[in-house]
Amino acid sequence: MIQTYNELIIAFALHVGMDADALAATQEIVIEGLSVGLLYDGDESIGDIVYFTQLGTPAPHRIASVYKTMLEANNLWIGTGGSTLGIQADSGCVVLCGRLDVVGVTAESLALLLDAFTDTALFWQKVVTDTLPDAAISLPPADYLLRG
Repeated sequence: MIQTYNELIIAFALHVGMDADALAATQEIVIEGLSVGLLYDGDESIGDIVYFTQLGTPAPHRIASVYKTMLEANNLWIGTGGSTLGIQADSGCVVLCGRLDVVGVTAESLALLLDAFTDTALFWQKVVTDTLPDAAISLPPADYLLRG
């Protein structure tokens, strides 16, 4: 049984075929072209796994529309898979992030979680960078994700 976050990261790396030392050092994995960062927020007895990725910066003429869509999605996590959309104060870059209690997480369940998180992030990256077809953006994000 995995006892610590570091043990989980090593088991996860082995499960997905990564170099465990490299993942432990960088706390970053690239999935479908997205760099997903990992962070442990806690101590030896209790804590959360934080996972996050940058999605890009909206074009100036789209900022209001993208921010409004993000706020609507953050309300009850519609189309975010339970993650939260935010904006980095210094750059204006949109970030998708989530947290998970480390208790009970396995290498396999972390791999599944990050796979689903990546699917959600790829959708929102298209929204942010204006590469989503106009017809799809008018759909609720969750509906679009279900349709693929």
